[in-house]
Amino acid sequence: MFKKTRKKLTLFNSIYFIGFFFAFLIILYFSLVQLMDYQQIEELETYYKEQYHDFFEHKNDNEGKLEFNPNGMYFYYIYTKDQILVHGDENYQGLFKDLEKIIRTEDPSKRFVKNIKWRDKHLLILSKPIQPNDEFLGYIVIGKSTTSQYHFFQKMILLFIVLIIIFTIIIGFLSYYMAGKAMIPIQHALEKQKSFVSDASHELRTPLSVFYSSLDILETDEANNMSDFGKELIEDLKHEAELMKELLDKLLFLARHDKNRIHSTKEKISLTELLLTISRKFKRALPKSIVFETEIQPDVEFIGNSNNITELIYILLDNAAQYTQRGSIYLKLLQTDKMIYIYIEDTGIGISKEDLPFIFDRFFRSDAVRNRNGTGLGLAIADSIVQDHGGTFTVQSELEKGTTFCIQFPLYTKSLHDG
Repeated sequence: MFKKTRKKLTLFNSIYFIGFFFAFLIILYFSLVQLMDYQQIEELETYYKEQYHDFFEHKNDNEGKLEFNPNGMYFYYIYTKDQILVHGDENYQGLFKDLEKIIRTEDPSKRFVKNIKWRDKHLLILSKPIQPNDEFLGYIVIGKSTTSQYHFFQKMILLFIVLIIIFTIIIGFLSYYMAGKAMIPIQHALEKQKSFVSDASHELRTPLSVFYSSLDILETDEANNMSDFGKELIEDLKHEAELMKELLDKLLFLARHDKNRIHSTKEKISLTELLLTISRKFKRALPKSIVFETEIQPDVEFIGNSNNITELIYILLDNAAQYTQRGSIYLKLLQTDKMIYIYIEDTGIGISKEDLPFIFDRFFRSDAVRNRNGTGLGLAIADSIVQDHGGTFTVQSELEKGTTFCIQFPLYTKSLHDG
């Protein structure tokens, strides 16, 4: 139980911290991208202020003239208001023709900024209108390479992924360690509680046996002189003593399971024959208002303890009968290549969604069944038996429609062949 809880706490803490760390890295990444874009645009704006006068120097040119400067940091193209190139200075040959297709789709009288990919380059372009005295005369398209920044952010993403992996491992180990430390006081308290239940249950068996034996002697010696009321009183006391003995036996079983002291002898048993025998006995005790049906696959064998498996099936069948006043109970045994499945289905009162997670807790009884007989230990014992045999429980239920218990046992193929 503590191992499962510790793993759940570790998983929860790891997800929480990794989620927080991941969100921090995402915010950091996009903040840096936005900051870098803002800085690059500011540089282009500054360059624009320095170069817009070139339009006036080349306004009378008949044809657009492109100068090539491979070592330049910026490139620019100056257009008239009719989108005719006047002058340009570029550092990538062939860029102008492809870039002009993009420029002509925009409104030249308005400022715009674009990030584009050209061949293997990443470029940032800024278009600004030339409007001295509020008269639109043309526009300048300025750009620069942002390839190095793009590669920088690519490497940053890889670095973030590595950091996330490293911190996930570190946080996982720290969470596991901290969860273990946090659970030590709880574990000590629970161990004391379990020890108390085990010791109290063991110590109560002796006085209870003496009490029950004394009732037998009293009933025998005083039978001739005892009144009807006295006889009835002794019968009631004996019945309560039997119930108390049954409760103590259940508590001792669970206490041994808690301390891993269940040394049940496991051998190859025929689940088919065992379930057929249980079915015959169970069917005879059912009222006529309940229909009992079975579907038991032949020749299913299993390595387990016959007495414990019998008790497990009876607990589930008795529960089904107790909470099904009218309807049907269905028992099914199925074997696949890897698993053995036992289904017990009823059409009884069902279990609410709120109560379903707690049905295997000790002494838990929902409000709907508190007025019925029982100790609230049956399903806890059933779960212990299933765990002792390496199996798992799944439960599906709906109020007023019924409940289905499914027991899954691993198929011990090697043990069967060796046996």
